[in-house]
Amino acid sequence: MSACRSILGAFSALLLCAAGLAQAQEKVQFPSLDKWQGNAPLTIDGYWFKPAGKEKSAAIAMFHGCAGGLDKKGQIGARFREMAELLNGMGYGVLLIDSFNPRGTREICTTRPNQREIHEEQRWMDAFGAIDYLNSRPDVLPGKIAAIGFSHGGTNALEVMNASLPPKLAGKPGFVASVAMYPGCGDTVRASPEFKAYGPLLIMAGELDDWTPAEYCIRLAKRSAGRGEPVELVVYPGAYHGFDMTSPVKVRTDVTHGRNGGAGVHVGGQPEARADAYKRIREFFARQLDGK
Repeated sequence: MSACRSILGAFSALLLCAAGLAQAQEKVQFPSLDKWQGNAPLTIDGYWFKPAGKEKSAAIAMFHGCAGGLDKKGQIGARFREMAELLNGMGYGVLLIDSFNPRGTREICTTRPNQREIHEEQRWMDAFGAIDYLNSRPDVLPGKIAAIGFSHGGTNALEVMNASLPPKLAGKPGFVASVAMYPGCGDTVRASPEFKAYGPLLIMAGELDDWTPAEYCIRLAKRSAGRGEPVELVVYPGAYHGFDMTSPVKVRTDVTHGRNGGAGVHVGGQPEARADAYKRIREFFARQLDGK
């Protein structure tokens, strides 16, 4: 039995060993564009996953969801480790950005949006700070930086492709492309000035998502398509929020700001949607970063 199989389990081992294991992640720090409490820029934590055997590579900034990037034990969440392994296996470096712990927050899932201290603005300021940081690394190909995010981080992955964001209007370099997994598109589709994608964006949503309903992403994608913007949307039939997870669907009654109010929201995986999403992610980044 191989070391990969014995350590990670049969299914995960086959996936990760086929892709090529990443080197152990390195904790790094970099300045956000966010001025913390009006003073100096906030220093953000990140976790860098370097692809094996690559002196220089394209890089992907990864944005965690409302539960944060680290679990209660301070370990990187399984969803982010698995995605980092997938992307490392394609030859890309991955930077998981921790937007919560440096701000003294562990999670915001159970806090109503209008009561949160961390909002989308802080997250996209972290994201554009990450571009500057990644462009400065000697092992990253300058200008070859993409993004991916999940849930609250998926909203960030959506927002950072907006040509109307202050950093873009100020002439900051942007992302080559981005993948937004089950983002909240409601505020984005209602925003003024309107969202205008400056680069390729892939949005993936669950048809039955009652936390971040797909209908708003559908409206956003249709409007962008009408203007010829490079926005692609995939809606998975019968899938709920977090369809790429390996755990079964459950109801979170501690989240009361979804479509069902106090009845909670459904969260959990759908194997078919997960497999298709991973396939699309591979193909999307191969096209946008490698021209394949």
